[in-house]
Amino acid sequence: MKTPAPLNLSRQTIKDLQKAYKQERDRRLADRIQCIIVFAEGMALKAVRKVLFVGVKTLKKWIETFRLHGLEGLLKWGYTGQTGQLNPEQWAEVERELDTNFYRRAHEVATFVKQRFGVEYSDRGMQALLRRKGYRHIKTRLVPGKVDEAKRQEQRAFLKEYETLKADLGPTDRVYHVDGVHPTHNVKITYVWTKKGTRRRVKSNTGRKRYNIFGAYCPDDREYVDVRGTDNVNATTLQSLIDKIRARHPEAKRIILILDNARYNHAKLVKEHIEDTVVELKHLPSYSPNLNLIERLWRFLKEKVMTTYHESFERFVDAIDTVLDNLERYADELIDLMTEKFEILECA
Repeated sequence: MKTPAPLNLSRQTIKDLQKAYKQERDRRLADRIQCIIVFAEGMALKAVRKVLFVGVKTLKKWIETFRLHGLEGLLKWGYTGQTGQLNPEQWAEVERELDTNFYRRAHEVATFVKQRFGVEYSDRGMQALLRRKGYRHIKTRLVPGKVDEAKRQEQRAFLKEYETLKADLGPTDRVYHVDGVHPTHNVKITYVWTKKGTRRRVKSNTGRKRYNIFGAYCPDDREYVDVRGTDNVNATTLQSLIDKIRARHPEAKRIILILDNARYNHAKLVKEHIEDTVVELKHLPSYSPNLNLIERLWRFLKEKVMTTYHESFERFVDAIDTVLDNLERYADELIDLMTEKFEILECA
């Protein structure tokens, strides 16, 4: 496919695309919109590729799709996968079954399909079908038997405010999800593929030293900023983080930090520090880590670092720094993880 012709878009169209970009919760679709914006503004495809970590062939396809079908066409998934041997009505019944009962293995789903419809799938064939249909093999989550509807309503109200906030952002405004993580120098047990009849062994540490990280993540362009050290996180740490963000974006008219209700996040020292500045603090509802995007980054970090034995605390710190300083290396893994799709938790 040859280099696409330039996109000559009006200023109003660019503004509409920027608004759609900020409102889009699926990062994969937001990347498509960003591609159109920066290409229309004159950025070369090779430069766009470095920004979005997407191949030039894919970028060309997005541009031509937008040229032919506009924004609506751009935001449609072009490939839905093969439908397999089940017709739509049969698959709808399978989905109702999966929503009603627990199926721990693809083999069990294949058995249900064979008994119910007489259609036979291999284990791998059923795994492939489930993946094409958007299913994942993940752990269940324990939730309270008794639900606090008031807390769930608080979470819904926060998300509504968040969507309004994002829609009202100006071109230089920034939103960051902020939180701290405190990895302890030890090894986290995880699942690994192991030959039947054997069990893999992993060395452990006896140390209790912690590496304290206070970070901020901007979902609009995946920017990550933090303050790290062995000192405890406190109001002064938050001040330092705010100063780092402001130094990076002196042109910003609003810098909004989404954070939890830790005492230091409400400290008088912090309030005085941001007085008469462009910085705003927006606190999450109580017990709502599910609404703070950076929590997912912390889980990713622990899986990358804490499942491996590090002989010394210094090597442990180096491993953490290597991941956080090179997040672009993990772009393919983070693109689906760090989306602005939030789950409302069943609160006790």
